Amino acid sequence: MLLRKRKRLELRTGIELAPFVDILFLLVTYFLMNATLANNPSIKIELPKSDTSQSAETQPLTVIINQDNQIFVNEKNVSLKDLGKEVSSRIKDKEKDQVIIRGDKRSSYQIVISVMDELNKAGVTRFNLATDR
Repeated sequence: MLLRKRKRLELRTGIELAPFVDILFLLVTYFLMNATLANNPSIKIELPKSDTSQSAETQPLTVIINQDNQIFVNEKNVSLKDLGKEVSSRIKDKEKDQVIIRGDKRSSYQIVISVMDELNKAGVTRFNLATDR
């Protein structure tokens, strides 16, 4: 009688590892996909800090100014005089669509103001300056 109970207990205590491996694989896949699909631009800039910065809900057009005062529109290098044309060709509704200006903290303040002027000349009414918290 005791032998039969032990055999039954041994059968019940076996742990199935296949479902755990499946779940672990799905979790690893999920985190890898999210890590690689994050919006990490290839142009490295260091944003200035702000205590009141907010994140954007949609994916707006991004104008990047690096530390060498080069201007990029969604990672395409453009000159200051061609910025208005480039932004106008990429933006659909100038009054509703938003443009984010990501200027490196070591870039010239004058180039940031010049970019804002070019956006105004192109008819863009909504733009924000990106900062880090």
